[in-house]
Amino acid sequence: MRIRSTNSLRPGPDECRVRPEHLKELQKIQDLLIALNDPYANIGRLVGAIPVLAARCAKRASTRSKLDILSIDHALTLIGNKGLESELLTLLEDLTVLKSEQEE
Repeated sequence: MRIRSTNSLRPGPDECRVRPEHLKELQKIQDLLIALNDPYANIGRLVGAIPVLAARCAKRASTRSKLDILSIDHALTLIGNKGLESELLTLLEDLTVLKSEQEE
């Protein structure tokens, strides 16, 4: 993600688009899904380990707030659980379509 001079996260469109290498991140996504039930889990770290999801969350937060997004944790605070779940669901749908396109 691009970082502005104010240290805010500004993901570009390419960072939010799924690519074949993102299919290797499925185990990290599964780890995140399991951790969502753990009140002590560091969700920001787990989301940050999935670059395309982190970019989508930062983009969603920046479109919904006039504040500079300073970190993934900040973005997650702004979008909330429903925002994260929405981005996660959309990402899983995009990965499913990508995988089916590759198998054709």
